[in-house]
Parts: sequence; structure tokens; C-alpha cells
Amino acid sequence: MVSVNGYFDGTACIATDTSQFRPNQRLVITALDEDFNVPEDAMEERKQKLAELHKVFGMLTHEEAEDIRNHRVNFKERF
Repeated sequence: MVSVNGYFDGTACIATDTSQFRPNQRLVITALDEDFNVPEDAMEERKQKLAELHKVFGMLTHEEAEDIRNHRVNFKERF
């Protein structure tokens, strides 16, 4: 069993270190009574990664995007 720090951003639980996780690994999430502050440099890094992802939009053709949509496995479909 591994313990990883993280926080809830209002819509999802965010782990600060995901290197310990494997695909389809079961998790137990415990909410603590204290607030978690994300370091400013971590937030800046996440904003840069998001900006890089936004640059990718429009690079795929319509057919490629449709192929990805048709072949992805939704979480509910796996179980």
C-alpha cells in the first residue's frame, strides 16, 4: 500500500505524485480536515502543461479525432 498527498480541486481528486499508480489500480481516498495549499511553482507548471495541450488542438484531422473517440474505452465500460 502506498500513501500519496493530494487535494480536491472542487471537481476531482488530484494527486501531487502519480508515479506510484498503475492503470486500473484501486484507490482508497481519505479526506482530512485540513486545507492543502498547492505550491505556486506547481500551479505555474500545470498552467504551462495546459497551455501546451491547447496548442495541440486543431492538429488532428476530423477523421483522426473521430477514430480516437470511437476506440477509446470509457471508465464505466471497463467494469
